[in-house]
Amino acid sequence: MSSFSSVLTGKAARVGFLSGAAYGLAARLAVSFPEWGGAVLAMTLGFLFVVPITIGYLTVRPVVGSSARFKFFAPWVTCALVILGSVLVGLEGAICVVFAAPAMLLLASLGGFMAGAQPTKTRVDIPIAIFLPWVVMGFERGTPGPTRHVVTTTQIEIAAPASVVWPLVVSVDSIRDEERRPAFFTAIGFPRPIAATLDHPGVGGVRTASFDRGVVFREAVIEWVPERRLRFTIDARAVPRAALDPHVTIGGPFFDVLTGTYELEPVSPARTVLVLRSEHRVSTRFNVYAAWWADRVMASVQRNILAVLKERAETRWATRRLGGSAARRLGGSATRYRAAGSGCRLSNSVAHRSPFAARRSAIVRSVKVCGPTAPPSTSSHVQGADTGAPVFGRTAYGAA
Repeated sequence: MSSFSSVLTGKAARVGFLSGAAYGLAARLAVSFPEWGGAVLAMTLGFLFVVPITIGYLTVRPVVGSSARFKFFAPWVTCALVILGSVLVGLEGAICVVFAAPAMLLLASLGGFMAGAQPTKTRVDIPIAIFLPWVVMGFERGTPGPTRHVVTTTQIEIAAPASVVWPLVVSVDSIRDEERRPAFFTAIGFPRPIAATLDHPGVGGVRTASFDRGVVFREAVIEWVPERRLRFTIDARAVPRAALDPHVTIGGPFFDVLTGTYELEPVSPARTVLVLRSEHRVSTRFNVYAAWWADRVMASVQRNILAVLKERAETRWATRRLGGSAARRLGGSATRYRAAGSGCRLSNSVAHRSPFAARRSAIVRSVKVCGPTAPPSTSSHVQGADTGAPVFGRTAYGAA
């Protein structure tokens, strides 16, 4: 048996690669025509699951006596050619490629093993392999796919009280570039969140959530518990065609986001767990697979938003605490000065007044050190003695 590399570059293998890739590209081009069903056919079991089997079958069939390694991996080369061609001609975007690739590769390998399992070649196996996906798609066409609702829940602990976190959740100011972090959803081409503004607080208020590429969602508040819970419905107000692949457009026939919920759970006076929950719909004939991907993407989006809110809340809380500590230090100093007033009831407004005449004469009488001052007194020294300023009062008065 020939080595894997020699078989992979042999004439029979090249025939398999070319026939499998040509079939895959032709199938993708065919389902792109609206009159043939367009995006509907592209989201069927026949296209997403049976076409890859045929691609793998056509790849391995020309090679006689291929190894298990060739049957498994050679169809991946053909799939890569199909994906590359589809992207180059604009038939697929990054999101759909990422979603479809795992199933496509594994099912193509299955087709390769099916082709290698036949002891003899017949003349009918290739037509069956070619037309089987279209037969399956024909049965699926015209019947709506089942609907499945999925809830994605993410959470993060924030070192700040709920009173600080709440206003940041209700209305999210524009997210700056330095606040953004690498995320799965942006890597595959999903729009990035920009801001969310609220027209007025309470039930009935409307949040306008904007994403890049012109994507805008209208979020109507249906539950409002200050510093505890915010829930809203989500309506895709504007989703430009160029923003998302048609198969994964939010608000489209296959996918939609229905509601969003923020919950604030205080765990201590200065710590809060922020929970973000979204409910979304998938309507395909492979909902288990589609729902798994939808949950991965939504979780990535939500973790990104929670990270921004965490950083903002903790920064704001730290700023407040530092400001409070400075105020307390100043307040403590003022208290000490008041306590040093020998029983005199001095407020902040009178603490720096010059002593009245009787008090000044008492000060003079209490001097116990005679002679010149050291260093010689200046006007500032005298002023310091009059006012009690701790820095300038370096005269004989200080020795009393």
